[in-house]
Amino acid sequence: MELSLRRWKPGQLLLGWAAYWAGLVGVTLSPAIAATWRATHLPEGHGSVSASFDNANLSYSVIEDGAKTWVGTTSITTALLWIVGPPLLLWLVWLIVRERPNTERRAIAGGVTAPGALPEGSAPAEEWRVRRDDRPPAERGRVTTPNP
Repeated sequence: MELSLRRWKPGQLLLGWAAYWAGLVGVTLSPAIAATWRATHLPEGHGSVSASFDNANLSYSVIEDGAKTWVGTTSITTALLWIVGPPLLLWLVWLIVRERPNTERRAIAGGVTAPGALPEGSAPAEEWRVRRDDRPPAERGRVTTPNP
């Protein structure tokens, strides 16, 4: 099986994003998750966890028996770029290199091939056409309104 970005469908692109996010959580947050698990399963009063957002920075700390076992701080911009940046770049590359179906397109007038042209349609059904004698008669004078 060939793993080529050129042949990916939208579902495979979404799976690529999900794999990236799962890997990002696994690599960056797994130590914090493990420390949080340990601190929350200690006896009462022996562990604490705190998270804060201050001056555009995200902070998270875990304290076990009075000692900080894990501390992490990052700016909100850095966190957003790590979350959104690589999937966005993957999507842009996918848009550029993906295979597109080859369809012949013709211009509406003249039959010359033009990008974005619609295919030639069929005429309306005979029962849909209005005959001259079926049209309502129009008055041939000056039009007056009820309230001048």
